[in-house]
Amino acid sequence: MLEPLDPSVDALFAFFERLKTMSSIQRFGTLPMIQSESVAAHSFNVAILSLLIADYDEDLKIDHALLMRKALFHDFEETILSDIPHPIKHRFQGGKLGKQLEEIVPALIRDEVFKELPPDLRERCARAALSAKEGPEGRVVAAADAMDIVMTSLRELKMGNRYFHNIFEVGLKLMARHEHLRFVRLFAESARRYREKDYHADAQPTFSDEFVDPETGMM
Repeated sequence: MLEPLDPSVDALFAFFERLKTMSSIQRFGTLPMIQSESVAAHSFNVAILSLLIADYDEDLKIDHALLMRKALFHDFEETILSDIPHPIKHRFQGGKLGKQLEEIVPALIRDEVFKELPPDLRERCARAALSAKEGPEGRVVAAADAMDIVMTSLRELKMGNRYFHNIFEVGLKLMARHEHLRFVRLFAESARRYREKDYHADAQPTFSDEFVDPETGMM
């Protein structure tokens, strides 16, 4: 005998409509971008980077399932708020908007973002989103979030978008807070070297083994 449908089934698909909007919400909305990036793409990148950080350092003792949940939900409130650039949140009137968002976002996550889901799922997702950058898993997500700023900046700079010079430097500074993590240190050094290569005419392409010195045959 089939179980009766959950009474919330009529509203459930509204959640998936909101989920799909992650693919159309653009990041860095106040800057010209050559290759636009959605919140969904950013969340995917953060999840991959978080996994690499955790897998590279076994001493971290990370709960991988919780890590992925936090990484994928860490910006989920943006399905309602959209992406608000850092300068807008923190620059004007002593960061007044940022402070207001700190008050609003927890209630938004608890009461709105996951409200159509069945209660057990709603509670689990909201808990992950609310603590997305707390605890051992949250600190890894915060590091991965900074790393993705650097990744995006390097891609834009490589294509000639000078608006991302400062964003790249901001990303490095944010990442420096997390260089106690072994993979973050490795990533940071690689990003700096990649940027140095990109100042030259023969900039490093997508695959590292394509960047070969024609005289020595060495990378």
